[in-house]
Amino acid sequence: MSEILIKVRGSHSVEVPPERGVVHAEVTFDGPAPEPVMELLRHGVQQVRDELARLDHEGAVDRFVVQRARTSAERPWHKDGKQLPLVHRGAVGLWVEFTDFDELAVWIGRSAAGEGLTVSGVSWQLTKESRLKAEREVRQEAVRQAKVRAQDYADALDLGPVSVRSINDVGVSRERPLAMQASAPVADMAYSAPELAFDPDDITIYAEVEAEFTAGS
Repeated sequence: MSEILIKVRGSHSVEVPPERGVVHAEVTFDGPAPEPVMELLRHGVQQVRDELARLDHEGAVDRFVVQRARTSAERPWHKDGKQLPLVHRGAVGLWVEFTDFDELAVWIGRSAAGEGLTVSGVSWQLTKESRLKAEREVRQEAVRQAKVRAQDYADALDLGPVSVRSINDVGVSRERPLAMQASAPVADMAYSAPELAFDPDDITIYAEVEAEFTAGS
């Protein structure tokens, strides 16, 4: 009997709970003159930085990044078509990687009580170690599933055990749970936080391979 070529696909997925909540936010102030705006911006950023440093020290935050200040000025238009006086604006972007989702909820809840800080969204992630471990697991299981499928075809034709000829990695995908999108004024940290809770969905990690096996030589 001549050798038979069997082409199959194998896939596997796992659901992994998120380990990090990454908050994307921006501190912004505007006004008619640049100096007061920059003073408000410096005070607002320092307030946020002090609070994040405390959370970092307590272990609720893994790391945070405060970007450089950006300034701009423009003349807005009135709804009647008249150009209004110059408005100066200062902004500082930041992102915060939370390990404690309860503290994340409290921090964002406090954001709604003040002014200056806008939270644009939260993305849910795994640590690098967990992600690599999960990707390795799904890749290996996808290959095993491909071999099982090929052997099923070979058994149906009484061809005996299969031997692998080639494997093509279609890829690994990571489907993150939907991010929270928000635009709310934040945070004089002295205010009490409204009740918030985050219970993100698990992250799906999926792998697929194309494989060729031979049987029946």
